[in-house]
Amino acid sequence: MSKLKIELDTHTHTVLSGHAYGTLKENAQAARDIGLKGFVCADHGPEIPGAAPAFTLTAVLDGLPDYIEDVRLVKGAEANIMDEGGALDLEMPYIGAAEFVIASLHTISFPPKDEQANTAAVLGALENPHVDAVGHPGNPKYPLDYKALVRMSGELGKPVEINNHSFKYRRGSEPNCRRIIRLCREQGVPIIVSSDAHSSYGVGHFERALAVLEDEEFPQELILNGDFDRFMDYLAARRTRTGN
Repeated sequence: MSKLKIELDTHTHTVLSGHAYGTLKENAQAARDIGLKGFVCADHGPEIPGAAPAFTLTAVLDGLPDYIEDVRLVKGAEANIMDEGGALDLEMPYIGAAEFVIASLHTISFPPKDEQANTAAVLGALENPHVDAVGHPGNPKYPLDYKALVRMSGELGKPVEINNHSFKYRRGSEPNCRRIIRLCREQGVPIIVSSDAHSSYGVGHFERALAVLEDEEFPQELILNGDFDRFMDYLAARRTRTGN
């Protein structure tokens, strides 16, 4: 068992994403049963085939209670980055309804390009005040300037995601994730550790990511979602930042 702890899963999906299998209730139950205090429902933006329209994605979440099955539901979204300027498939007022937003490069909305173009896209998205983190930045399909990503994340007070899903399903991610982890450790930039669960059976599972973090001697205090209250403090500060 890892010495590092995670108290809230920052990246999970439900059937509303169009290609995931868990319902919101099932994910909440899984989070509770594994001992988490909360989870982010981060269903995909509408550019993903089968995903919900922007209105449905955000308005439905906004009407739900803060706690389901005795765990905190953070009402989020995973927006798709659309171009090198960092435009997203979620815009105001819809993105403004989310409590936490991940912005990601997916082949359906942004075919892989060179490092310069990919980096411009993620940095442009990160500048959006409603975006909190870049999704699965270690993906080898999208070479990035990791120094620039970590530096901007630190300057903006935003965390960098280490995505457990990537270690199995995005082969070749581990060396990139290790580079990101080292940069974050050296510069004191916080990370979030996520499952990227696409069913309730994946919620709260971070084993591969935590093994690498331990191997890299990453400090617990720099894991933003390693402490529930610390993550809630981040959300409070975020509300000030976004005005929502």
